[in-house]
Formats: sequence, structure tokens, C-alpha cells
Amino acid sequence: MRRTLAVAVPLALLAAGLTATPATAATTLPVSAVVASSDDGNVPANTLDGDLATRWSAQGAGAWIRYDLGTSTTVGSIALAWHRGDERTSSFAVQTSADAAAWTTVIGRRDSSGTTLQLETYDFTDRPARYVRVVGYGNTVNDWTSITETRVYGADGGSGCAVPADVLNLTNWKITLPTGPAEDPDEITQPTLAGFRSSPWFVTAASCSAVQFRAAVNGTTTSGSGYPRSELREMTGNGASNASWSSTSGTHTMSFEEAFTALPATKPQLVGAQIHDTADDITVFRLEGTNLYVTNGDNAHYKLVTSGYQLGTRYRGKFVVGGGQVKVYYNDVLQTTITRSFSGAYFKAGAYTQANCTNSAPCSDTNYGQTLIYALSVSHS
Repeated sequence: MRRTLAVAVPLALLAAGLTATPATAATTLPVSAVVASSDDGNVPANTLDGDLATRWSAQGAGAWIRYDLGTSTTVGSIALAWHRGDERTSSFAVQTSADAAAWTTVIGRRDSSGTTLQLETYDFTDRPARYVRVVGYGNTVNDWTSITETRVYGADGGSGCAVPADVLNLTNWKITLPTGPAEDPDEITQPTLAGFRSSPWFVTAASCSAVQFRAAVNGTTTSGSGYPRSELREMTGNGASNASWSSTSGTHTMSFEEAFTALPATKPQLVGAQIHDTADDITVFRLEGTNLYVTNGDNAHYKLVTSGYQLGTRYRGKFVVGGGQVKVYYNDVLQTTITRSFSGAYFKAGAYTQANCTNSAPCSDTNYGQTLIYALSVSHS
């Protein structure tokens, strides 16, 4: 389908081996010391020994490993190789510091690709620092952070987050936008999605730690809905085919970290994440004013998660589907279990406004729903 407001940029590089470097071949910086919050006998120094068969491992959300560059210098990216990185996705953030006391987050919580054992390079805005710290949040199998190799690179001149794919792993997603002809919205698939942005509907946030999704009430809608959306749809085969799975076969999980940041006027309702099947939505996270709900089919108010949600508040959500049940979590706490058999299912995430020009005013681009997504991962087993 056609694109509007698109800006193409080079694809983010995925390292092919231990010699991997950022797009501009920036200098590998020497590390004078490495320490970690803890380890299980797999020590921090293993991440610098040039051997993918050794690793540093620590358990628990917030476990960290810190690299001392010896003196302040300009850093622009980091490359990490993950233990069993071709079998599972690891969640992490990257921080820099001048004194190992005050830290700045340069890569907000995001996920590894889950497709390789080799180094993967993660770019960020060039900045001075002496210390670089990787903070781990476990992986799709357990709460361990395990890194086999690390390289810290110098200045590369990059902004770090030119397109949403620089922030979130969008390999197996496509985006539907609130732009395009009536009932035929713009839909961007891979490989185009890897270098795509559409301002202000689908762009990186100023902090480089999240992706902004915006849908105005006057936006284009799909033929099956009266409401506009800027929303990702799950795919398979590196984005080539629509995902389609069953609640009664296997286990299917989507974890995300999100904030609702704007609601339409008059009808302040917005969906931030959902499970859909061949016919309709199964369950969604839906904000109405300050009330955040988990829905069950047509029951929009099935489970009240909180009545005091404030715009901009980050929360962690998770759907776990298996054995004919959907378990829904909010900030790691189980909210409800929905018993239901369905097929042709797929995950969605973004901003799906529940308002349009017939029930919300003004009918303009300035009246919109918006979310920020800081982390997004899907697994099937």
C-alpha cells in the first residue's frame, strides 16, 4: 500500500560476528575494568575475552554490568552478544556516567532480536562518558541476564533513534496508520518498516527510549472499524506473513511497557494493546478517562485495573495465552484469567482511538489519542 509522510533511513546493522561494528565503523574503545552487581560464577570479565562460549550471568530485574573506559571519552554505541540469543529475547537498558554515581539512560528498556548468538549493535546519541552500564531485566524464558561478549564503540555521528525500528524490534510486525484513502489506510510492512517513520503518527520519542503512536479522530479507518489507529500487527517469517495462532495449542506471550499520553476530547477512550482473532478482539487494555480496563470480548468494563490512571504513567502489561485461557498481567500482577477457545489469533500494540468525528470534537489532527511504547516482545512455544 502507499506511504505518506515517510522518511527512509539506512537499516540498523545486525552484527555478523565478533568483528561487528556500528554503521560508521566507529573505534572500539578499550575497557580498563568491568564489574557487575552480582554473578553466578560466570564472571563479568568473560564478556571481554573474545569467546562466545563464556558469559556473565546474574539473576533478577535490575542486574547490571559496568564497563570503565578509564577516562572520559565520546561513546556512540554498544554491541552485545547474548547467551542463547538465537532462542530467546533478552530485555535490557543502557546507561552512561561520568562518575559511576549519576547515570543517564541512553537506550531505554528494549529487547534483543532473539535471532542470533553474535554481537548486535545498539546505537545511541554520541555523548561523553567514562562508564557504560548495561541493566538487565531477564529474558523470555527466565529472569536471568546473560551476556557472552560486549564491545563499546566511540563516536559515530548517529542520533541513535532515527526511526522506530531503532528503538523496538519490529522484525515481525507491520504498522497500520491513520493516513491514506477512506477505508484503505496506509500499511507498512517489512522490509520497508525497518527504515520507516511517519510524523507525528509513528516516530521515536525525544528521549530515544520509546516509540510514539498517535491516531487523530479524523484519521483514516479500516473497512472493519469506525475508529482510526496507529497500531502494530503481529507478523511471522521476518514480517512476510500474518501471524495466526490458537489459544488451545502452545503458549503465546506478549510483554510490553507502555504509557498513555493523550486521549481524544469528548470521548476520551483509547486502546493500547490487544489480542485479536479471525473475527474480533479477544481482550484489550483500554483507557477511559482515568479508568484502565481489561476487556473480555464485547464487555468493555470486564476488569477495572485502576481508577486513578494518570496520563504519562508507564506500566508493564502482559498477555499469556495457552490451554484455552488468557492470563492478563498489569505491573507483573495477574489481573484476570479469561477462559476462551479461539484461533487465527495475533497480538497488536499502539494507539487505537475509540473516538471519531461523529462523537468527538474538534474533528481535526489536534484531537487525538497517543501512547508511548518503551518495550515490546512476543514469544511462542
